[in-house]
Amino acid sequence: MEAIAALGTFDVYDVGGGLGVAYTHQDVAPTVEQYLDTIASAAAAYLPAGSKLIIEPGRSLVARSCVTLYRVSTVKRTGRTFVAVDGGMADNLDAALTGQPFEAAVATRMADAPDEVVDLVGRQCESGDLLVAGLPLPAPVVGDLVVMPVTGAYTYTLANNYNGALRPPIVFCRDGQARLVAERETHEHVLALHRPARQDPIGE
Repeated sequence: MEAIAALGTFDVYDVGGGLGVAYTHQDVAPTVEQYLDTIASAAAAYLPAGSKLIIEPGRSLVARSCVTLYRVSTVKRTGRTFVAVDGGMADNLDAALTGQPFEAAVATRMADAPDEVVDLVGRQCESGDLLVAGLPLPAPVVGDLVVMPVTGAYTYTLANNYNGALRPPIVFCRDGQARLVAERETHEHVLALHRPARQDPIGE
């Protein structure tokens, strides 16, 4: 508020986002009431009386509405245990780009108690392709489904084709019903944008 007040006097101020969500068990997100009390108090202190505030709480509205499902493709034990899945920084760039921490669990064995601490990694062969470090899981094996909650904000919009990765589908679920709303990307989708190299000799 202090920073935007220094820009001048206006009828409307866009104060952006800031209402967080709990991505991990350690996170404590503010309530809507706490957030608005803080914003209103700061506005009263720094902005002209009667000015209109615009707030962008988008992340808090959509982040918790989505989970991402991965399938375990490799388990590597070399002093540390690395659990590689069929996704990674191409479909969740937020983890690599901003260091945003996440939680994850084995969706196919939710009742089993964790007995191993692993690093959940992607398939991009990058040191930064780390989804969750120090994650307790119940003896992961190839084929397990791993669920990562709170991925409704930024993940799909930041998804990319790095190293030939394909964007995942989006499925809406409610009351036991599932509906496909974004198709799984295929190599044909990606290659449809490409054009063949010139076949005629250069200069002709």
